[in-house]
This record gives sequence, C-alpha cells and structure tokens, in this order.
Amino acid sequence: MKRGAVIGIVGVVAVAATAVGIWWFLSRPPSAEAAADDYLRALEAGDYAVIESMSASPLDDTVAAAFKGAESHIADARVVQLEAGADGQATVLAEALLGGEQYDLAFALRSHDGRWLLTPQSLATVRVDTTFGGAPGGGDSVWIGEALVPTGTDVAMLPAAYVVEAAPRGILSGSTTVAVSGEGDAETVTIDTALTAEATAIAQKQLDAYLDACAAPAADVPDHCGLRVPWAADLTSLSGIAFRIDERPILELSADGSGFDATGGTIVATATGASRAGGTRSFTYRADDWAVRGTVAFVGDEMVLSVR
Repeated sequence: MKRGAVIGIVGVVAVAATAVGIWWFLSRPPSAEAAADDYLRALEAGDYAVIESMSASPLDDTVAAAFKGAESHIADARVVQLEAGADGQATVLAEALLGGEQYDLAFALRSHDGRWLLTPQSLATVRVDTTFGGAPGGGDSVWIGEALVPTGTDVAMLPAAYVVEAAPRGILSGSTTVAVSGEGDAETVTIDTALTAEATAIAQKQLDAYLDACAAPAADVPDHCGLRVPWAADLTSLSGIAFRIDERPILELSADGSGFDATGGTIVATATGASRAGGTRSFTYRADDWAVRGTVAFVGDEMVLSVR
C-alpha cells in the first residue's frame, strides 16, 4: 500500500473523530452550574422573561408585577456552593449585593428533559403588616412594586429590592424598602400608615355620589341616607317623594381613619300622597341639619365608606 493513501485515511478518521467531539460538546445538556449562573444574570438584569422560561412551574402574576416594579436588582452575584444529588436535584448557595449590602441567595434546580429548571421553593417570601398612626390598623393590602398584595400573609417574590407602599394609593401614605433575598425565613416589615392630604376630598366625592342616589325620586324615604321626612303628619299614605339638595353635608374623617361624620347639609323633600283633608296633595319639608355618619375601610386599593 502506498504511504500517501495511508496518510489520507488517517486524516479522514481524525476529522471524523473531531466532528463527533464537537457534536457531543454542543449537544450535551447545560450543566447545573451554567443554569445557576443564567438565573443570577437574569436577576441582575431584571430579565423576567428568562426567569419565567427557567421556572419548573408557572409563576404567579403577582411575582411578575412585583419584579417588574422592583426598585433595584442584585449585583455582582456569584455561586458559592452547588450540591447536585443523584435524584436530579441541585441546591445552590450564591451571594450578591442588594441595596449596597451583601446577601446570601439560596435556590434549587431540578433536571427535567435535559434542562435545569428553578423549583417553586426558589422564590423568596415577604410578609407586610401595617399600622395606622402607630396603632393597629391600616389597609388590608399594600403595593410591592406594581403588585397589590394582602397584608399579614407570606407572599412569594423574586430576589430584589422593593418599595412597599400603603394602599389605597393617594389615600393612605407610608412606605419602606425591603431587600428580599430568600436568605432564611420570610422578610417581615411593618409600615405605619396615615391619611394623605387628599383623602378627605376623595372621600367627599365618594359620599356626594352616594347622597345623589339618596336624593333620587322614590316611593318612600330611603334608608341609610340621614333623611327624616315627617310626611305622616299631613298624609295618610305616601305615593312618592322627591328631593332637592341645597347644601351637601361636609365630610370629616376621624383621626384614626375608621369612620367619618358629614354634617351641615340642607335638603328639601316634597312628599305626595293621600291628604288627611282628602284628595291627593303635596307637602314640602326642609332640613337644615342634614347629616350622615359611618365607617371607613381600606379594602384593596379602595376606600369604602359605609353609611350607618
């Protein structure tokens, strides 16, 4: 056999072996280490789409809304320890800067169909309680980023720094910043809330709409409207009643935000019905002390007035 032919055959074999090696390198599944690094880079960049694609289970809309509205994200993240078990699970401990301070981040990965995915347990948790003027109270919800979440409940979050704001926005004030890292137990914060300068005007507008409905023509005097019309002094029966608001009651919220008084209103009522003297007649009554009172609750991102 000629020497040139031998060299040619060996060369072909060498090229084929190299091609097989390249194919194996490019087609092998990503390592747990690479997946952990991808997750950390996505947290740093605030890239929710990448994080969502790496999640073993769908993430709640609250997680997305909060993360997209985060005040700041982690920086200089690196994997400190990774332990991969034979069961396809890997636990990861990383460290990163958050708000200028160093935190530990713990998360877990699971191998599935050739990919390493984040387990639901990888999410951090935060719990927010509220007070009102230093005493128990406040709303039943707060804003974390752009997510409205209930108070007094553990809420899943991605690691980041979040501004926690009182709800309803524009009605209650009070905020703080919390660094959520997933290190240890749930992050617990308390914000002290207070009424904003605009709260009374907002409540007055809501009450005015309610009183307009109270003043609509009706077959009888409506309940929970602060109306007392002595039509029985002149009529044996009432067929209808009409109202005219001359002055609306002026609302004042209580110091503890739990109730309101609205006083100083003037309303005129015209009652029509069977007259005691016979026939159908109308009588007009005027009240210069029209007032309504009630309670206030902060539900979700709304202030709810309930008239007694």
